[in-house]
Amino acid sequence: MKTNRNNMTRIAVPYYGALSLPPSGLSRVFFLVEVNMDTRSVNNISLQVWNPKKEPNLSSWLRQLGTNGVICSDNPSQYEVALNTEGIWVQWKQEGEVHEVVEKWLQSKPEQGQAPVYESPAGSGVTCALKPAWQLG
Repeated sequence: MKTNRNNMTRIAVPYYGALSLPPSGLSRVFFLVEVNMDTRSVNNISLQVWNPKKEPNLSSWLRQLGTNGVICSDNPSQYEVALNTEGIWVQWKQEGEVHEVVEKWLQSKPEQGQAPVYESPAGSGVTCALKPAWQLG
């Protein structure tokens, strides 16, 4: 997880929950939620509207806003590659109001000083503690 100064993380949550809204395409309205990872609290929520005529690439627009991650209700899709290329993580299949999905995400993060625990792919239920790359060696 990337954080900016003061250990803040900015999360984008599509207004209607889904990143993709067939047949209209990608969501254009996003809540931007600033989370203080030290206090584990939401500092600010704003509403931002993506205008594809000004910036045709959603992932670039989110990066320009300083977004670290996206939480949405969709199933995993090809959009994850573009977001990951911009350094933005995605959490899929999250239903609920913006404050609910952010709180659920925050509860899944380890407290400061604890090693993060990640589930293995494909939901096998196997977990392991991982160290950040900068701590290896």
